[in-house]
Amino acid sequence: MNLDSAKRVLSVRGWLRRLPDGFRQEFLQGARLRRFQSGEIVFHVADPATEFVGLADGLLEDHIDPGTGTPRLSFIGHPGWWIGGVGLADGSWRRATVVARTPAVVLGVPRGHVEAMARADGSVWKHLAGNISAHYDRLSMLLLASTHPDPVMRILLTLSRLHRFNDGAVHFPVTQSELAEMASLSRNTANRALRRLVSGGVVEAGYGWLRIADPGALDHALAGISGPHAQTVRRAVEVG
Repeated sequence: MNLDSAKRVLSVRGWLRRLPDGFRQEFLQGARLRRFQSGEIVFHVADPATEFVGLADGLLEDHIDPGTGTPRLSFIGHPGWWIGGVGLADGSWRRATVVARTPAVVLGVPRGHVEAMARADGSVWKHLAGNISAHYDRLSMLLLASTHPDPVMRILLTLSRLHRFNDGAVHFPVTQSELAEMASLSRNTANRALRRLVSGGVVEAGYGWLRIADPGALDHALAGISGPHAQTVRRAVEVG
């Protein structure tokens, strides 16, 4: 994949596809192509946030440290996923470690290019804020999944995050152990919850993969969530 083809992918998938064409084209004019091998670090937590990173090909893993000193897999990004907006906006540092799960091609848009655009048009920060808001919603759902008392609901919330924040993707090359980690469950508990969803026709599962067979059933199950996180879940459903 070359620079032009990467720009085409990111123009029609994910965050950028919802934005005005003029902004999208000018934003991508400053992009540079980067390639990573499986297992290679894209950036570490606490690194300077020098660029906004968009995934054009492959898969990326998002790892966060919940305060235990042990990084935790929180998300698997598909093409169209952008990461790094929070630190980019205020010139601070990375909030997570991002690793190439497979060989990956990304575009990096330097902070200087974004700032130059913003000096000419203040709405640039509004567009960037939309991406940051989506990450907030994704992390709010992670928090809800980590604390919800029902293991089945934890799995549903985790699948919904993968689905909604990856442009409606339904197939995920993820192990059941990784799903358990993202849902803050033991592997055995996650497997029991997943079997219930498989028997209900919501999910199909095999060795190293999961598929959401019925996205509508996923939405229906999440519609019953109440409390402070209910609005976050509703926004996530609307994103899809």
